[in-house]
Amino acid sequence: MMQCIWQVSVNPKIISKETLQDWAKKAYWYLAAEYTVAQVAAESDYALELAREWMKSEEEMIAVCGWSTYANYLSITPDEKLDIPEIRMLLNQVKSTIHNERNRVRYVMNGFVISVGTYVAELKEEAKQVAEYIGKVHVDVGNTACKVPLASDYIKKVEEKNRIGMKRKTCIC
Repeated sequence: MMQCIWQVSVNPKIISKETLQDWAKKAYWYLAAEYTVAQVAAESDYALELAREWMKSEEEMIAVCGWSTYANYLSITPDEKLDIPEIRMLLNQVKSTIHNERNRVRYVMNGFVISVGTYVAELKEEAKQVAEYIGKVHVDVGNTACKVPLASDYIKKVEEKNRIGMKRKTCIC
């Protein structure tokens, strides 16, 4: 059983890669995978390594951890430290595969496009093009009031506020 990790103090700079991998394997609920695991992983020394590994997983919640980790990493990492060609390649992957992906993977891929468009100034236009191309992303959010944001509208709102490229200090709430 996964320990209630949001009730303990976590320092992403000293957490082990093995602990993060264990959390990802045990994150059977999308909120733990998309937020808790991904946000701690994004601030860890293993952010990109784990994101890349997890994104390729056949397990839906592990793939969710990967895409969400990468999106969160973009929100806190200076652009000069980002691998722009890799991010561009991932945008193209989203463009060509999102609508055939697993349910929650579609949701976090959409979030990845939003993160690229809002946090990576150099790729804003490409992210906007991908957002327009993919359009509305359908995700079964169960019996909730949750909605899937339209990536093109979200990026446009951030752009209108002159906040493109503004990074967050932390992605952990």
